[in-house]
Amino acid sequence: MAAAGDEEYVEEIVVVGLQRSMQQAQSVKRNSDQIVDTVVAQDIGKLPDVTVSDTAARIPGVQVDRARGEAAGQVLVRGLPDLTTTYNGREIFTAETRSVALADFPSGGIASLGVYKTTTADQIEGGIAGLLDVRSRRPFDFEGFEVSGAFRGTYANQSGLFDPNGNILVTNRWQTGAGEVGALVNFSYTRLNYLDSARWNTGFIGTGRTTTGEQFRFPDVVGIFYGAGQRERPSVNGAVQWRPQPGLELYVEGIWQGYRDSVSDRQLEMRLWGADSRYSNLTMRPGSTDQAQSLTVENAARPFMFQGATARQTDTYQLAVGGSYEAGPWRITADLARTDSRFDLSLYSFDQELVTSPTFDVNFDVPRGPGGMEFSLQNFDLTNPANFNYLGFFDRSFVAAGDDWQARTDVDLNTGFSFIPKLEAGLRFTTRDAYQENGQRYCANDDGGNPGAPCLLAAGTPLSQMPVDLHVFRGGFRGSDIQQTRTWVVPTYESIRRNVEQLRTIQGFNPGAPERLRVFEANEQTFGGYAQARYEFKVGSVPVDGVVGLRAVRTDTTVTTTEKANGSYTDLLPTASARVRLLPDLQLRLSATQTRTRPSFEQLRPILLNSPPPCLSEPNPPPSCQITGGGGNPDLKPIRSNNYDASLEYYFLQTGMASLAVFRRDFKGFITNLDVTQDSPVYGEDRIRVNIPVNGGEGSIQGFEASLGTFFDFLPGWLSGFGAYGNLTYLDDQQAFPKGFELELGETGRIPNVSNWSYNLVAMYERDKFAARLAYNYRSRWITSYVQNPEGDGFTGEYVDGVSRLDFSASYSPWNLKPWDKVTFTFDASNILGNPFRNFRQFTPEGDTYPRDVRYEESIYSLGVRVSI
Repeated sequence: MAAAGDEEYVEEIVVVGLQRSMQQAQSVKRNSDQIVDTVVAQDIGKLPDVTVSDTAARIPGVQVDRARGEAAGQVLVRGLPDLTTTYNGREIFTAETRSVALADFPSGGIASLGVYKTTTADQIEGGIAGLLDVRSRRPFDFEGFEVSGAFRGTYANQSGLFDPNGNILVTNRWQTGAGEVGALVNFSYTRLNYLDSARWNTGFIGTGRTTTGEQFRFPDVVGIFYGAGQRERPSVNGAVQWRPQPGLELYVEGIWQGYRDSVSDRQLEMRLWGADSRYSNLTMRPGSTDQAQSLTVENAARPFMFQGATARQTDTYQLAVGGSYEAGPWRITADLARTDSRFDLSLYSFDQELVTSPTFDVNFDVPRGPGGMEFSLQNFDLTNPANFNYLGFFDRSFVAAGDDWQARTDVDLNTGFSFIPKLEAGLRFTTRDAYQENGQRYCANDDGGNPGAPCLLAAGTPLSQMPVDLHVFRGGFRGSDIQQTRTWVVPTYESIRRNVEQLRTIQGFNPGAPERLRVFEANEQTFGGYAQARYEFKVGSVPVDGVVGLRAVRTDTTVTTTEKANGSYTDLLPTASARVRLLPDLQLRLSATQTRTRPSFEQLRPILLNSPPPCLSEPNPPPSCQITGGGGNPDLKPIRSNNYDASLEYYFLQTGMASLAVFRRDFKGFITNLDVTQDSPVYGEDRIRVNIPVNGGEGSIQGFEASLGTFFDFLPGWLSGFGAYGNLTYLDDQQAFPKGFELELGETGRIPNVSNWSYNLVAMYERDKFAARLAYNYRSRWITSYVQNPEGDGFTGEYVDGVSRLDFSASYSPWNLKPWDKVTFTFDASNILGNPFRNFRQFTPEGDTYPRDVRYEESIYSLGVRVSI
C-alpha cells in the first residue's frame, strides 16, 4: 500500500462519477502487489449502503450475513471468516474481539475499502481469509478548502418508521512559514428503526400420538420472534497532516465509533408438548408415514412469551501519530497507535404466559409462498390483558473491553539495481489487554419448563397488576398473508426500563444491577519483523515483477479465569508473488503464502463446569450424573494455512476489466464448537461433557472467481452512458473433524457458513446530471451448524436456503450554475424483492427436514441530498 501523502495514492481516491470511480478501482487492482478488489470513495457514495459491510457484499468472493436491516453478521472472504480488519493500515477491534464489525463504519465516513485476498510480508499478520483495509479521508486528499455533506431520510417497511442519516466533512490545507498544513474532520450519524419478523419451528423433533392412537413426529414448539429496535451509530474521525519540507510528513489522526442499540425483541412460543396434551386432525407430509404436516393441539403446556428491553452500547477510540521521511534512496515510516474499546449491555426480559392453554391449529410447512410454520388459535383473544399472567424476570449486566498499544516502523531502500530495485524491512510490537464481566439472575413462577429461582410474587399474578405499561404492538410480516396471528399484549420497552427497580423488588433481587464477576482477562504481546525484496526482470520481451518476503512473529498469551492458561509460539510466514505482463493490457498474477490465525481470547479461556452441586461432589459424584460445562479451550492452536492463488486480468477500454482467479487454501486446525466428552482425574473417565471450541484436522477450500465489467463508452450519444458489471464465485470446501467425531459426521464435512456459489450483477447508467445503478446479489445454500439427532444416531445439520437481494440507487444534479451545481438529489432502495430468509433443520441422515425460520427482513427506502462547497 502507498503511504499517506503519496500523490499517486491521492489520485486514486479523489474521483468523480461512477465511471471514474470504476476506473480508479481497477487501477488499484492492476498496480497492486497483491490480489485485491477495491471500492473507492465515489463508488461507495453511490451505492444504497448505509454501512461498509453492505458495500463489501458486492466485492467478488465476499459473503455476508444480513439481519436487523443491514449486513450485520459475519463477513466471509472466499468462504472463511478468519480475516484481519485494519483502519488506515493499522489493526482495529471492538471490545475483547480481534476485529471490528464492518457495519460500524458508516459508508459516508470512508474513502476506500480494499479486500486483500493475498498479502505481502509488510502487512499485518492475521486471517487465512485475507485482510480488509478501511481507509479514511485525509486533508491532503483534497486541493484546499471543502465542505461536503449528505443528508437522507430513510423509511423501513417492516418497522414502518422514518429515520434521519447524515454526514458532514470539513477540510482545508494551508501554506505556512512552517510548511504545508492540512486539517480534516468528518462527522457521521446513522439511525435505523428495524424489525425482523420470523415464523419458526423448534429444532427439537418430538414424537406424539393422536387420540386415535396414530403415532407421528413433529417440531414440539412453534412460534413468532420479532427482532426489533432502534440502532444508532455516531462517528467522528479527523486528521492533521504537516509537511514541513519536501520528503518529510507528520500526522495525527483519530476515530471514535459509537454504537447504540435499544433492542425491543419479543417472542411467542406455542408449546405442543405437555403431560395432558391431545392431538387430532392429523395430516402427514406428502410421501411420509410418520412426519406431521398439520394437526390440532389441545391442552398442551401454556404458551410462553417474553418481552426484551435491552440496551447495548459500544465506544471505540483510536488515536495514532506517525510520519514518513525520504532522503535519497531511503524512506522511513513510523506509526504509534492507541486503541480503547468497551461494550456495555443491560438486558431485561419480562416473561409472561397465557392463563389457559388454548386450542390451536398448526401447519408446520404451509404449501404456499415461502412455506414455513403457520398457527391459529381457536376462540382466544391475544389482545385482551386479562388473558395473561406474569411469569418471571431476567436481569443481566455484561461488560467487555479491550485496549492496546501498537507501534511499527518500516524502512525502504531503492537499491539502484534493475533486478532488485527495492528492499523493505520493518518491525512491529503490540501489547493487548481484554476482559469480560458478567452478572445475571432469573426467577420464574413456571410450572412448565422455565426453571428459575423461587420468586416472592405469587404465581398467577394478572399482567394488569404489574408495574408496567401494556400495549398491543405493531405486527410484522409485511408483504405476506401467512400467519394472521401476529400480535399480542406486552409491556412497553420504556416502562420495563423505567420500572426495573420495582421489578427487581418483586423478584426478591438486591437493588441495582446484578454483581458482575470477571469471566476472563487476557494479555497478549506480539513482536514481529519482516524483510522483503521487490524484483523485476524480463523473459524475452515479457516483463515479470513481484515481491518475495518473510514475516516472523512471536506471540505470548495469558488468559485467566479461576485458572491461568499461557501460550507462546513463533510463526515464520513466507510470501511470494509474481506479476507476468503477457501483453500491455493482459497480466497473470501468481501468489504463494503461509498464514496463521490466532484463536480469540474468549476461545482460550478455561472450561467452567455448570452441573448441579450433587454432580460436582468430590471425589465420587452420583453415577447418574453427567457433568456438563462449557467455555474455552486453553489448548487451542492457531489455524495454519498454505495459500495458493493465480489470477488472469485483462483491461480494456477506459473502464473495462475481465478477470479470472483460482485459489486453494490448505489449512489445519479450523476451529469449531462441538460437544466433547473428557476424562477427569477428579470425576473419572467419560464423566464430563462440555461444549468447547476445538481444532479440527486438515481441510481445504478451493474455487474460482470471475468478473467482467465496463461502461459502453464506445457507443454513440446517450447510449455511451450504459454500463454493466458482474462477478461470480465458486467454492468447494471440506474439513476433517477432531478424533471421535468423524465416526458420526463422516471423515470430512462442510465448513459452516460457506456457500458454494455467490454472484453480483450490476446495471449502471451515467450521463450528464443523472446516474443510476441496479444491483442484484445472490448467495447459495450454506450449513449453519451440526446438531445431534434426537434418536442419538449421529449428527445432522441446519442449513440456510439461497438468499438474494435487489438494490437500486439513483442521483440527479439539476443545476449547472454555481454554487447549485454541487447539489445532488438521491434516491435509494435496498432489498426491493423482500425475499424472506429461510433455514431448515435436517433431522435424519436420510435428509428429512422441517423449516426452522422464515424471516422477513427490512426493505429500506431513502431520499437524500448531497452538497459540497
